Amino acid sequence: MMPSAAGKRERGKFERRERLYEAAVSLFRTQGYEATTVDQITKQADLAKGTFFNYFPTKDAVLRYLGSREIGRLGAATLSNGTGLTSVGKLKRLLAALANSLERDREMVCLIFRKGISVGDLLAGDAGGFSIQPMAALLLRQAQRAGEVNPELDPDMLAAALDALYLQQLVRWCAADDPYPLAERLTGILELLLIGMTA
Repeated sequence: MMPSAAGKRERGKFERRERLYEAAVSLFRTQGYEATTVDQITKQADLAKGTFFNYFPTKDAVLRYLGSREIGRLGAATLSNGTGLTSVGKLKRLLAALANSLERDREMVCLIFRKGISVGDLLAGDAGGFSIQPMAALLLRQAQRAGEVNPELDPDMLAAALDALYLQQLVRWCAADDPYPLAERLTGILELLLIGMTA
């Protein structure tokens, strides 16, 4: 079956966004965020300068995309996993995988929290693309149906509490002079919440 014209356009848009993102992140890593220009990003991506602004209104928007891209990628992998993990097990694995991904790019993540996330973002629940609340709410609902989590509890409220604790740990991790293992902290806060959530 031949792909539709609309499907080809969407795939082309996705590919251009990814090329710009990869070029920007590569330059941020090698020469720093402040020293990187939009012109350099588009040259490295082999795209016209104006193309950048079709996908990212500012350089800060590239930083914001990092969080939502990683959470989307890891969340999809977690949900599609057929290894027989429980829903709580999937949530633990998501947090551990996310922590490992963020640890590889600590400098960039900390830059995002210093530069890319405003108080408004946090209050709106977006957290600059770093919120895990929607994915956590989905997994917690599944856990309630499976009897892993108390069905009397509001899954959205539980997900919001987990998200707040997770974001607090990211901020503290970025502020730490001697960064601790993020995966241990994130799975640890989930374990603490589970004490009150189990059926």
